[in-house]
Amino acid sequence: MTEAGLALWGAAFQAVSFLCLMAIPWTDGRLKLVVIAGAAMGFLTILSFQFYIGYKAQDYGLGADLMIVTLSNMALYFCGSWIIERVFRVFLIRRREKNGPPPPS
Repeated sequence: MTEAGLALWGAAFQAVSFLCLMAIPWTDGRLKLVVIAGAAMGFLTILSFQFYIGYKAQDYGLGADLMIVTLSNMALYFCGSWIIERVFRVFLIRRREKNGPPPPS
């Protein structure tokens, strides 16, 4: 596999991990457990790879910096998704209270 192909697959893996992380507040029940497991496995893999990069380069500061950036991104993406979900939920609840229950079908 070429370097471009590896970079593409790595970026896709990271994107799926972040999408799983952002989907946690939006899901419920068993699906939420699956999404949490997917996000956890994805980020453990990403963080392990970043530690390996620092180990291989004999620069543990580089590995730590990469891991801190990823952990910061995780916190920001999760908090952003959670806040947007809460605002959307409040909007829908107020809309339902204003309009009343939906008509029976």
